[in-house]
Amino acid sequence: MGQGFSFQRVIQFIKRDLVLLRGTFLTGFLVAIILVFLFCLLNMVWDQKLSLEEFYGIFGIIYIPMGILFTFALFREFGNPKTNALYLALPISTIERLVGKWLTVSLIYTLVLSVLALLVGTVAMAAGIILFGANFNLLTLFSESYLTIVGTYIFVQPVAMVGALSFSRNKIGKTLLAVGIVVLGFFLFNFLLYAMFNHKLGVFDEDGLGSMAFNKAGMDYSIVGRWFYGFIFGPLMLVVAYFKMREKEV
Repeated sequence: MGQGFSFQRVIQFIKRDLVLLRGTFLTGFLVAIILVFLFCLLNMVWDQKLSLEEFYGIFGIIYIPMGILFTFALFREFGNPKTNALYLALPISTIERLVGKWLTVSLIYTLVLSVLALLVGTVAMAAGIILFGANFNLLTLFSESYLTIVGTYIFVQPVAMVGALSFSRNKIGKTLLAVGIVVLGFFLFNFLLYAMFNHKLGVFDEDGLGSMAFNKAGMDYSIVGRWFYGFIFGPLMLVVAYFKMREKEV
């Protein structure tokens, strides 16, 4: 293997994964197509319309969980004792391996599912117009809501990578349990700090000035908190995944 980072090796590595897991990906996308169509159609039964926000809600419900499942499938070879020796011997560096995996379950997966969801949603709307007399509404992916859903997945997905690399059995269940414990720990920690420093200021009184000030401060600093937790569950988890890979290769 040549020295330094090679994007050509990354592309070949991505092609390899897509070929080996084509059955898994094909099945997953077919399930997604059916679910998007049914959910969109059922949504139009009640009010004869499919708004953009409703479409994004359907997309997010399918997009994020399926992406997490694809992540665990993509890292299956790391935990398989029958194949991991040959897999880890592939002429590709750890960073190239990580970039290839991340691009597959983030960029490629997002692009494919987004286009499929948009096409299927449009077909479902046409069916709704014929069957229920639904109103036509142009579906698009150029929206802040869509970017929010994709951004959430991009930051959450590395947690699944770490879970897939950390546990040998019951990976999904153990990852969800670990994430739940961490989130609960952060919640209790933040609440204790808040109670310790603010209990004398009347912030627990719903009608108090302290409560109003707290609400205003929350609006001002909520974006800071989102970036902070986004960093913990996003880039930091990618770094952890890198060292987990290095562990496996040693």
